[in-house]
Amino acid sequence: MIIDITKIELTPGNCGRDCLGNGEHFDKSGNLIECCCDECSYMLCCLDDYDMNLCNTCDDSKCPRNKNGSR
Repeated sequence: MIIDITKIELTPGNCGRDCLGNGEHFDKSGNLIECCCDECSYMLCCLDDYDMNLCNTCDDSKCPRNKNGSR
């Protein structure tokens, strides 16, 4: 699990659609969660041309999309 400095749980990949930090989700109080993509270390994983097969070789134990077992 990746937690942003603002305490938002980040889920990189899938063009950023699943990430709570993409600027399209609301918190429990109904407030829009600000987009934090510009400062995110995982932003490259969310770009359209990112090869999701790279998740198979990812060695980041915090990433929820890490598929190679490095946890």
